[in-house]
Amino acid sequence: MFMNTVRFAEKPLNLTYIHSRGDNRTILDGTFVWDPSNKVSANHVVGSGNCKLKYSYVHKGLTTIEPSYDVAKNSWDFAVSRRVNDDNSLKATYQSSSNLLGFEWLRNSKTSGCFK
Repeated sequence: MFMNTVRFAEKPLNLTYIHSRGDNRTILDGTFVWDPSNKVSANHVVGSGNCKLKYSYVHKGLTTIEPSYDVAKNSWDFAVSRRVNDDNSLKATYQSSSNLLGFEWLRNSKTSGCFK
């Protein structure tokens, strides 16, 4: 694995190169952080034609909106999460390739424990 961060337009571009000998795969991953609320990431498995692109927007530190596009499947996925309080958050997801809609309630409480 090789990781590096370069500056592009005075913003960090995080790059990762991973080669797995066991299954002979090479993965290229990059994340461009425009500001603390906006980032774009891409993931590509070399030789597979598979590339995933994702944008993440965090609104006021409470709500996160993440559309993503899978080039190989020619499909969009969407996720929206909202932190309700310090212990609870809600997340809704939609996968257009399989028409799956999901909802999650996550709790991370020191007094009553964690669950998903």
